[in-house]
Amino acid sequence: MKINKTKKSILAIVLMVAMILPLAACGNDEETAGEGGSDKVYELKFAHVVRPTTPKGAAAEEFKKRIEEKSDGRIKVTIYPDSQMGTDQEINEQILEGTLDMNAPFLSTVTSFVEEFELFDLPYLFTSSENAYAALEGEVGEKLDSYLEEKGLVSLGYWTGGFKQITNSVKPIKSVNDLDGLKIRVSQSPLLVTQFRAINAGGISVPFSDLYSSLQTKTVDGQENPFANIATKKFYEVQDYMTVSDHGFMGYSFFMNKDKFDSMPSDLQDLTKEVSKEVMEWEWKESEKKDSEYLQEIKDAGVTIDEFDDDEKAEFKKATQSAYDEFLEKEDGEELLNLVEKYIK
Repeated sequence: MKINKTKKSILAIVLMVAMILPLAACGNDEETAGEGGSDKVYELKFAHVVRPTTPKGAAAEEFKKRIEEKSDGRIKVTIYPDSQMGTDQEINEQILEGTLDMNAPFLSTVTSFVEEFELFDLPYLFTSSENAYAALEGEVGEKLDSYLEEKGLVSLGYWTGGFKQITNSVKPIKSVNDLDGLKIRVSQSPLLVTQFRAINAGGISVPFSDLYSSLQTKTVDGQENPFANIATKKFYEVQDYMTVSDHGFMGYSFFMNKDKFDSMPSDLQDLTKEVSKEVMEWEWKESEKKDSEYLQEIKDAGVTIDEFDDDEKAEFKKATQSAYDEFLEKEDGEELLNLVEKYIK
């Protein structure tokens, strides 16, 4: 059968349109998926070591609530609190490996893979929550973010646990000299060990999940933690004395596995950062508000409470100068300390 030229032209046009339409549809599908049109649900596994009732635990729940609502269910967060997935170090390792996605670990525990975070183990580095927040929202936080990115992590902000206080079961601590001979537990950070050994106070490293039992069995005499952890973990049941020393800032680095972050479309990446910033602001306010409640709970438990004055704080810092000397030997130690100085009032 012969086909005339007009019919051939029509047939060619029909075939061309038939080939172009599927390609155009594919392109539109890809664009839609990348900008939020996909029905795919991204599941994030968020593990941490404290109870949901602490400001940090509550912030994890707040992040889950906000991100699930604002993403219209395209992001789902499963939270594993209270050391269900191990210690902070073990959780961090699982995030680096990609088997977990998110954590907000105590800054001292990050030192196992980013030693520059030992900055926060220096005694009396910050004098108030305001200058700590300003530093972490500013150049100090930006510098630390770059270290995390090199390790395959995306920084989503910094949370606060407040300032650390000292508890023990042996005697009142009214000055740094009273710590001499005690066995004080610290987090797994070399600089914290250095700090407490400089004042002959043990500097014994014990995982947070094992701390209550270690205090109960007298494996250690005392420990350092903010009011929130002392109250929610009920350390006051096995500790008789507390000194309000404010000797160290206890912060948390909220981060996420970078491969998992990069696997999400750009609109969800932007939303994750947006919600994280909101939750950072919320958590700092919540922590400050709850501190007085936790302190009252500790008082009501019958703990004997003392407080360092400015002279005693200066004495403590002078006695632990070796921690500063050790940090200054690090490659970026002086630079980081100079950055902090910009925010101290």
